[in-house]
Amino acid sequence: MEQDVYDLLVCMRCHDHLPLILDTLNSVEHYTDSRYTLPVLAVDHNQRLADKLRKHLGENRVYCSSRRWRWGCGLYGLLAESLEWFGYRYKFSHFMTIDYDTLFIAEGADTALLGRITDLGIGLLGEYNPTNFHWESVFSREKDKIAKLFGLIPSDYIPGEGVQGGAMLLTSSLIQAMRRRGMLQGVFRDAVDRGITIADDHLLPLLCRMCGLTIETTKPITYCHWTITCDPRGLEKKGYKLFHPTKLRPNNCDRASELAIRNYFRRIRGEEELE
Repeated sequence: MEQDVYDLLVCMRCHDHLPLILDTLNSVEHYTDSRYTLPVLAVDHNQRLADKLRKHLGENRVYCSSRRWRWGCGLYGLLAESLEWFGYRYKFSHFMTIDYDTLFIAEGADTALLGRITDLGIGLLGEYNPTNFHWESVFSREKDKIAKLFGLIPSDYIPGEGVQGGAMLLTSSLIQAMRRRGMLQGVFRDAVDRGITIADDHLLPLLCRMCGLTIETTKPITYCHWTITCDPRGLEKKGYKLFHPTKLRPNNCDRASELAIRNYFRRIRGEEELE
């Protein structure tokens, strides 16, 4: 059992694309302090991939789910499982979940993120958006079901509010509150099986509000969007510490563009280029 104490665990969720996962892992390791920050991996039901990753990182740094959680609300199940799994193996204060296509791009990324936690009332950090009409509509359809499963919807919750899922940081205050309220087990963890379809990055703000905690934006440290319509090369010169996604748009089949972006940042880190 590990006895080291960390300020932050950075947990990359993934299901495929080993070379790209290792590249993202390298970026996290390069721009964080290993004395205080530990990168770990949560693999969505791909044992072969998990076995390969354990050869790089060791047994205790790679979690593999026994079921496939997939996208959307299911990713909250993967988050809850991995948070508990790593909680048995490490002592840590805060827990950050990132996608495999989220890159750390500048020194002191972990210090800058943790510096946004200015009081114990903050529960969740990410690129905050108070209005998303699609997820507001989904919440309206599922409100009664959610209230029946989870309990009273708090008055300060804004339907549709969210944080960009490529980089979400749960503070120690939120983790402790969620454990007390059983939010990492049972109907909360298995909400996708109960017909809840709200994506994890919109479900987490609701759970954070239910715990009586607030949400803090990570801007201007992060540049995280569902799609990126500009070339992210050069963001490191503008004060950004991490960005998402390396794919310029969802379902981008142009591997060359992703490799060009990754290789730009690999050259800065002194790494050989991917092919």
